[in-house]
Amino acid sequence: EKQSNKDLPQIAKVYLYAIAVGDDALKGMWYCDLGCGYHRLGDFKRAIKFHERALKIAKEVGDKAGEGMSYGNLGVAYDSLGDFERAIQYHERHLEIVKEEGDKAGEGNSYCNLGNAFQDLGDFERAIQYHERALKIAKKEGDKAGEGRSYGNLGNAYDSLGDFERAIQYHERQLEIAKEERDKAGEGKGYSNLGNAYRSLGYFERAIQYHGRHLKIAKEVGDKAGEGNSYCNLGIAYASLGDFERAIQYHKRHLEIAKQVGDKAGEGKSYNNLGNAFQGLGNFERAIQYHERALKIAKEVRQKAGEGYSYCNLGNAYQGLGDFERAIQYHERDLKTAKEVGDKAGEGRSYYNLGDNYWRLGDLERAAILFRSCV
Repeated sequence: EKQSNKDLPQIAKVYLYAIAVGDDALKGMWYCDLGCGYHRLGDFKRAIKFHERALKIAKEVGDKAGEGMSYGNLGVAYDSLGDFERAIQYHERHLEIVKEEGDKAGEGNSYCNLGNAFQDLGDFERAIQYHERALKIAKKEGDKAGEGRSYGNLGNAYDSLGDFERAIQYHERQLEIAKEERDKAGEGKGYSNLGNAYRSLGYFERAIQYHGRHLKIAKEVGDKAGEGNSYCNLGIAYASLGDFERAIQYHKRHLEIAKQVGDKAGEGKSYNNLGNAFQGLGNFERAIQYHERALKIAKEVRQKAGEGYSYCNLGNAYQGLGDFERAIQYHERDLKTAKEVGDKAGEGRSYYNLGDNYWRLGDLERAAILFRSCV
């Protein structure tokens, strides 16, 4: 297998030694490290294969710490693939083990990962609870990297809740810590998070500047997932400025990377973003094609938040075509999905879109009720 990560050749030497001496524990460590290496490359499916091997060995030799670590790594990999429910199951197993072992750092890491998974599911309130627990442990243990990561995650959760000012405060703390610790990956993530927060506030050009800084760092450190994420965010920012042609160029780059590394969730996100950009150009038929691809992927990986977002986008596209009744059907599915995962922001979005379509159909009474529900 081709190995482009600079850490992999050294790990391979360790593996050869493990085979020579028949040391299963060392072999398990190698599988773990190699899985992490492929995860950094954005090859999440291959990462899962190695983490599963590491988990098997950890169980065989009675290595509880290794078992817990493998569960955590599998959770992160499945989260990256968009299978958030499975990710939560693995993180809960990890949390159970680290509590038994009295591993406070591992406990904080589990809370962080659980927060991220619930964030991706759209349960922002629960995400905040987990990230606050992770932050408390990081401060108590003097873990600056964990502290910075928690600030960034809290910022993302508050951004999703619409509290953009508080989100920016958390992201600035995270960026400050990343620079102090000379953590380039963390610095890039800080720029990305600030870009998203400023875009939410309507400062699109400032958002583009931050995402451009993230892209530069991602390329420097060979972070393919981060590079793809930067292209995605740049595309969204340019679409917000009304430059849909440039947005499409960036989203196609993101799509290319997502396919290259097997990131199904990223692929689905790219299709949705391409659909939105073509919708901005008035090409609703093409937009629908992209949103249907996104919906198919969201169902495949059981990504409920992505499924709801696809329903929303399909509803908007059919509204653009003047087919308000079909638009209502999709927005009702979006509303149902948002309620299932506790996504209050998505619920409000659905009520607004439903109200807008009923208003266009002339049902003003029902529209008024729905508009009041979205406040």
